[in-house]
Amino acid sequence: MSLRHLDLNLLPVFAALMEEQHLTRAAERLFLSQPAVSNALKRLRLQLADDLFVRTATGLKPTPRAMQLYAKVRDGLELIEQGWAQQQSFDPVNGRQTFRISANGAVEFMAAPWLMRELRQRAPGIALMIETDQTDDIGPRLQDGRLDLAIDYIDQPQPGLNHQPLVTEPLVVIAARRHPQFSPELTFDAFRSLDHVSLLPRNRQGTPIEQLMGHKELKRSVKLWVSSFVAIPPVVANTDLIAVVPQRLAQQAPWADALQQAPLPFDCPPVALQLIWHQSRERDQAHLWLREQLLSLSQWPGTGN
Repeated sequence: MSLRHLDLNLLPVFAALMEEQHLTRAAERLFLSQPAVSNALKRLRLQLADDLFVRTATGLKPTPRAMQLYAKVRDGLELIEQGWAQQQSFDPVNGRQTFRISANGAVEFMAAPWLMRELRQRAPGIALMIETDQTDDIGPRLQDGRLDLAIDYIDQPQPGLNHQPLVTEPLVVIAARRHPQFSPELTFDAFRSLDHVSLLPRNRQGTPIEQLMGHKELKRSVKLWVSSFVAIPPVVANTDLIAVVPQRLAQQAPWADALQQAPLPFDCPPVALQLIWHQSRERDQAHLWLREQLLSLSQWPGTGN
């Protein structure tokens, strides 16, 4: 059909529906009412002569025609947004945007209070949505705009993603202060023999800690799997389990005084916490401003570099 007969204002709605595959979430993302998005979908169906989405028990399933259209619509919208952003300055005082960031629980625990304090002072109209990193589609979500940024210890090797180190820090082994079998001179045999608490595996590469240690085949006796780094220190402080965590997390209140720590009993270089974004956002002025705030990581609690 000719573009003269298509309402181009409907394309962002189509993109949001494709990326959320849920009417309510798409409406929230677009700051529209659910009836408004439903009405836009009806108009899209009429203009494109296709159902586009089929309702399921969990949301909306795109039709083959919708999948075919989405690739071109997404690329077109990215070009328009990139061109527009490059020409627009960003005024943080008056900015009204919501940024979606993927981060693990430790980063959320340590950084969110500091970051929101800074935003409330400098950019009170900016909102953040911090999402879990316990998924294997962070790269695709950065590419298609469902995520603005990721903060992660794990590399995202997908083409088109930019990485910038925030801080580096060692991994350490932690145990309860009065653990009878733990020593600051922890041996490899003791590390293997003691019971552990660990993050859940994120993908086929194993848990984030195993990926960071570079010892995918390292066998540990794991007795508890948790979904967040933040759950690990209090569990360790109150049991005979040990764990491997980034050092800054072990130094945080309220559990720091209840823990002791030891270096890893094998070679492992310090790990880098990275800021990751898609190259299409490189010159987006609002996005650039937020990255600059996050790169002030030396001000975060427990960071010394």
